[in-house]
Amino acid sequence: MFDVVIIGTGAFVEHQSQWLTDHGDSAGLYGIQAARYYLDVHPDAKLLLLEADDVVGGTWSSKRMYADFYTQTPVKMAEFSDRPMTPPPAEEQYYGFFPGRHTTAYLEAYVDNHSYAGRTIRDRIRFNSPVDSVVRTLDHPNTAEDGSRNNAQWTITHSTNIEIQTAKLIDATGMTSQPQTPNLPGASAFRGKTLHHKSFGQEQPLLLQDPSVRNICIVGGAKSAADVAYACAKASVVGVTKREIHWVIREDGNGPSAFFAAPAMSPRYANSNEGFYNRLLAAFLPNRFGGAAEWGSWLKWLLQGTALGRWWVKRLWDGFDKGLRGFHDYQREEGREMGFKNLEYDVPIFWQNDSSGVANHPDFLSTIARNVHVHRRNISHLSEDSITLQPRSDGSSGAEKPLTVPVDVLVYCTGWSAKSTLFPSHEAGELGLSVPLKDADPQTQARWQELEKAADPVILARFPMLKHPPAYRKLEPRETPFRLYKAIAPPADDSHSIVFLGKMVVGNNFRTAEAQALWAVAYLDGRIRDVPARMQREQEVAETVAWDRRRYLNKGELGSWFYYDVVDYADMLFEQLGLSSHRQKGFMGNLMEPCFAADLKGIGDEYKRKHRI
Repeated sequence: MFDVVIIGTGAFVEHQSQWLTDHGDSAGLYGIQAARYYLDVHPDAKLLLLEADDVVGGTWSSKRMYADFYTQTPVKMAEFSDRPMTPPPAEEQYYGFFPGRHTTAYLEAYVDNHSYAGRTIRDRIRFNSPVDSVVRTLDHPNTAEDGSRNNAQWTITHSTNIEIQTAKLIDATGMTSQPQTPNLPGASAFRGKTLHHKSFGQEQPLLLQDPSVRNICIVGGAKSAADVAYACAKASVVGVTKREIHWVIREDGNGPSAFFAAPAMSPRYANSNEGFYNRLLAAFLPNRFGGAAEWGSWLKWLLQGTALGRWWVKRLWDGFDKGLRGFHDYQREEGREMGFKNLEYDVPIFWQNDSSGVANHPDFLSTIARNVHVHRRNISHLSEDSITLQPRSDGSSGAEKPLTVPVDVLVYCTGWSAKSTLFPSHEAGELGLSVPLKDADPQTQARWQELEKAADPVILARFPMLKHPPAYRKLEPRETPFRLYKAIAPPADDSHSIVFLGKMVVGNNFRTAEAQALWAVAYLDGRIRDVPARMQREQEVAETVAWDRRRYLNKGELGSWFYYDVVDYADMLFEQLGLSSHRQKGFMGNLMEPCFAADLKGIGDEYKRKHRI
């Protein structure tokens, strides 16, 4: 019998299904931080972490690393507050972005260097232990095998037949645990090698050194596809074997990833992340998080609630979008024959309807422009050694006829499944997780749809600029949205015995992992005094889902896409906990300075002092 079990020490987002694509920071982070904060508060707790793999880190595990895989979160942000990361050598950094292997080493050291009651976090991890199922135990004390009484709420079966019980459960599997691949016509006839990008790190060394591999095709429009295309192109340029690399992005999907530039727009900041993740810029974001402290409420009102403010917000974002398109020069001469123009994103960057990433190498886009054939077409079918693409529906010059491309290796960068494999669909839906629409309970779904319908005009009244989205290709959802209170807790469950971490897409998961983990510990311990009644929790969840759909279009359909909203979301969680030590830079510093990991250094101690722990 355990006090708490944490499932997952690695994974994230990248994103899932047609709604989830990728970003590369992670649920490994969430499981590790859940262990840290829980043991900070309960050092003698009987805590177990279950990890399906034999390494920690998820997206950042050693198994997923490859030479050209760089972080999208820079130094000073890609770390936890209680253990600064030694910065990588300057020659390995590009505006603060750096090779992912440094994050791998950091996380490996982290679980070794945190010790509680004589045992490290690593000592508490049970590796190679995939979870088969989780079921709710009795809601009242029961008798254990030794005759003692316990308060087991959950029974977990892992590694096929090993059963354990726990009073509290933290699901930190995130959203990048289950690869998703399309079911293409002719797939069974294809004789080449097929892989999901999850395994690209392990396959790359042999794959790109094999002289028989001359034609590589990458399928998908997210940042992971761009990373794989770049890695293949670099290997082709410096290697002996000249390869043809084709990148296929669906014509009827969300389109290609928008690439943020690595440099900042202002000399005040070292990189684009620093320029973005500060509270001044956060005020230009129409979200329903944060804004209660200091200047937040009036500044948000000014920028989002007045016509003049919304004019300024639109002016800023329009200028940013225009500048970004010009900076990347999608019509550049060097990529004209390769179809580089097909990488220009469809919807203005404000709406984030694609899967944004950072051009985190100095030659990132130029390498792709010169060496990768980019196609915006739907796939017709696979054959033994080729893939056939459909003509463009818009009759684009040069794309009026089907195109057949030879393929030796097919790499799917097609995201992840949002469906939980831990719970049956009916239980997952009751807990607030996303389930396939075909498996959703009709009465429950109808009730939520009524709540969300009622919430929609509330959101539009608060954020009028969301009334007028740009033209975009509307995709019909295939899953229910996530419906978690604060994106963490089941809204209909009053047992305070289960939480979900990392069930969202944000631009910086290090900060969010800390905020969610500490909030989750407080929730499991019953130390959040202003948790509203069930009806109010469900109303808040419905408003979040309605807002997300309006704010992020197709990506918002899952109710978990908060990509730009890291600062306000984390502040909201800390504010509910009554904490403020992360705001110690003075009025202008709190407003203008980047939100670094070090800002949270004292947040755990402040929480313990507040509750006299």
